[in-house]
Amino acid sequence: MTVHRGEIVGIAGLVGSGRSELARLVFGADRPDSGEVTVNGRRPRPGSPAAGMRAGIAMVPESRKDQGLHLTQSVRDNVTMASISRISRGGVRRPGAESRLAADATARLDVRGADLGGQVWTLSGGNQQKVMFAKWIARKPDLLIVDEPTRGVDVGAKAEIHRLITDLARAGTAVLLISSEVEEVLGLSHRVIVMRQGRVSASFTASQTSPEEVLAAAFADKEVVR
Repeated sequence: MTVHRGEIVGIAGLVGSGRSELARLVFGADRPDSGEVTVNGRRPRPGSPAAGMRAGIAMVPESRKDQGLHLTQSVRDNVTMASISRISRGGVRRPGAESRLAADATARLDVRGADLGGQVWTLSGGNQQKVMFAKWIARKPDLLIVDEPTRGVDVGAKAEIHRLITDLARAGTAVLLISSEVEEVLGLSHRVIVMRQGRVSASFTASQTSPEEVLAAAFADKEVVR
């Protein structure tokens, strides 16, 4: 599987098909049994999120409450926790740099009602999701993995997140998009890869594919490429 700079590749498939496991392997949260990940010619150490981050990979996980955010910590802490090296000197955080980074990132994503010192759990679901995006976008990644990016958000926040993903790709970020909503995958992606039982079962050009074809491939036993 290859994701090019400025391209959105969507991953579709049934629950249990291996979509989220793939995302975790690419990011480095899990160690693969075989295979390798290459980013701009570099091969980050398998099973190391820190190595993945240094290679330019960022990941918005499936569950913001369990994996993506520290809900009882401040908006500022959540946004900057993946960028400590940028806001520290000699191992000590610089409050001014920290606040500027958090303010810029939350403003870019239009996080509404965001008191940088306020706890994240006080925000709406959509704004919590934006904070999670802000944390990773602040690192300016080469590859952004987004797993169920609009789960549990309202229609307005969903549209804003869709625009953000599209804008990031237009700016040159490679995006790997995972979603249970076939229409979301087809609407945002340039190419769609369908997984089944941990393997790729189909590959489509998104603009030439229907939801019915994607679902059929998710159940199919043979590989389909178009």
